[in-house]
Amino acid sequence: MQLNEFKRLVRAGESSRVEFKACDFHNDSLAKEIVAFANMKGGRIYIGVRDNGELEGVDRKIEERIVNICRNNILPSIIPDIETLLIEDKRILCIHIDRGRYKPYKVKKTNKFYIRAGSVSIEPSNEELVRLFQDGEQLHFEVSPVFPYQRNQFDILRFRDYVETYRGIDYDETELDRLLYNLHCIDEENRVSVLGALFFTRTPSRFLPQSGIECNCFAGPDTGSEITDYQAEDCSIVECIEYAIGFVKRHSRVQLAFDPATGHRKELPTYDTGIVRELIVNAFMHRDWSIFGQRIRLNIFTDRMEVFSPGSLPNTLNLTRALSGISYYRNPIISQMLKDYKMADRVGRGLQKVVNYYQERGLRPPVFDVDHASFRVTLWEAGMKQD
Repeated sequence: MQLNEFKRLVRAGESSRVEFKACDFHNDSLAKEIVAFANMKGGRIYIGVRDNGELEGVDRKIEERIVNICRNNILPSIIPDIETLLIEDKRILCIHIDRGRYKPYKVKKTNKFYIRAGSVSIEPSNEELVRLFQDGEQLHFEVSPVFPYQRNQFDILRFRDYVETYRGIDYDETELDRLLYNLHCIDEENRVSVLGALFFTRTPSRFLPQSGIECNCFAGPDTGSEITDYQAEDCSIVECIEYAIGFVKRHSRVQLAFDPATGHRKELPTYDTGIVRELIVNAFMHRDWSIFGQRIRLNIFTDRMEVFSPGSLPNTLNLTRALSGISYYRNPIISQMLKDYKMADRVGRGLQKVVNYYQERGLRPPVFDVDHASFRVTLWEAGMKQD
């Protein structure tokens, strides 16, 4: 870049495609600008130029720092294109940010998305965020194609039962492919989708190794204890949920508890079936199916039960909002199908219901652990009172 050209650029100031940064920038501040450009049409960030146009020049170590920010402070990570400019004997770095292919990008530490609006980076509205997901073709991994459709890989009887019993649609054998397409089980190129495999193939893990559920019962308080019972299921989501509930029932017992409201004794199961169902259904509805190699897990210890689901809370939803009944469906069609099967009400009350159950009975409250890669819920035995 010629000196006169660069001076004109600096005089023009920041814009929807240009940003200046001094050398003392904060890591997440730079990550924010990179995210905003990647989520829009791309742009250039000049390091070593103050907002007033004064040139500072940069140290050679800054380039490595920029690379680390792009790799570690942004999700999905970005490989930057960094150009070195020599302007008036001062070293300036130009970070070229292309329009991102895997939108939306976000700053990892704050879990926030940004877009570029004029010369500033701002958080997108809900509608703009949805468009980013659509633009990045990541809106719903559940409808992504998995393998070419072959009739013998499908459980046709199960699909017919769903169509007739739960959707109230007249089933016509000659219209099978059309029905599969209309219900998002196959795409335009006759490829089976993730949700089609999860609900209606005979062995989902053949195509989706992350499908199914693992249930463990331990003789002690942690996973280092002896396993007294183990069950791994490779079947449809609906069957997995029922198997998991049966596993918990098998390892639960009924206790007698005093009801202060009535003055009578009442039976109190170690783990309430309805609450267990809520958590298992929630795990299948909201897990990140794009994470391979990890199944949903249910672990029963001597004092508690844990339900582990791969993937954090979806998008901008945080734990406080989730426990308040606010929902954002990572897998809306899977959620709808579980609603069809009468396993979910799809109005975001699942976690609220769990919390309320333990509060109303004065029991030790459940624990919710969330990070960038997983969501875990811990239920304590019903006999354990609040601290």
